[in-house]
Amino acid sequence: MIPVLQPDDIIFVRPDTHCYEGDIVAIRHPHKKTILIKYVKAVTDDNFVELRSPKGTDSRQFGKSPMKHLVGVATFNYSQKKILTNASQAN
Repeated sequence: MIPVLQPDDIIFVRPDTHCYEGDIVAIRHPHKKTILIKYVKAVTDDNFVELRSPKGTDSRQFGKSPMKHLVGVATFNYSQKKILTNASQAN
């Protein structure tokens, strides 16, 4: 997620059931028992999330993720003291 997030950054994640294009999200991998931190490229009408990452794997390799796998939306990078969400989308 470089340049926005560095490997050792600590981020706050707001638990949520929906995300928007441009958000950084924590989401369960669609095929493995891991949690990913990725950018949201798009949200489809059928509640799937297309994910992108500057480096590493994303939806181009493993497909779109169901919205029900969303853990939450990253809101703040504590390490860099930086807000990560669009204030107009925050609940």
